[in-house]
Amino acid sequence: MNLSDINPRQTSQSMNNLMQSRFGFELDFDRLPYDKAQQLSRLISENIARIRKSYGVHTAERNPKYMELLMVHESLNRWMQENRILNESEMGKSEAILAAKDMVDSIQDMVEKVSRMQVEQLPALIDTIRDQIGMSEADQFKQVMGDLLENVSQSLGQARETADNSARTLAGEGGQDLLPDTQTASLNFGQPSDLDTDEFAATDAAAGGTEPVGREKR
Repeated sequence: MNLSDINPRQTSQSMNNLMQSRFGFELDFDRLPYDKAQQLSRLISENIARIRKSYGVHTAERNPKYMELLMVHESLNRWMQENRILNESEMGKSEAILAAKDMVDSIQDMVEKVSRMQVEQLPALIDTIRDQIGMSEADQFKQVMGDLLENVSQSLGQARETADNSARTLAGEGGQDLLPDTQTASLNFGQPSDLDTDEFAATDAAAGGTEPVGREKR
């Protein structure tokens, strides 16, 4: 499963079919209330952000459970877009909220780009400087750029959290109230060291259990 498999032109049904073929489950949209879909989407989004923060994006993308969460999250969002029933006022509010959340996603993209600079680009560049210019220059560059990128990463992380809280306030979301009933969905993830087992602990609620969220594996 690759991120490239999530095609922007796919419908919720085609993505459901893809999940069935790749992971052995699909979402039961026929029994999923719209408000529960919204709650589950937010819950999964929070867990995705938590995984990225705990393990790093590139490490997470190698884990099948993480890719399952991405697919479920995108399928839910596509289905909600296809089935949204809002009056004119609600539509305008929804568009404003989505625009605010798009800004949060844009900041998250910056966080990930800086992370790639830290773990991929900087080490390779330091090696080149060491080989082509000199050891002392490489060490000095490593110190300066390492500190700079770390500061930028921390600042962006704080900015992302602030923007996310602001967007949630705009959407009328608050604290634990936004979480769905545990009978509908419950997702928990272990500590970062759990990644060594190549598994994220996700319950059947997100992977097609007996609750309305998903259909059982075939």
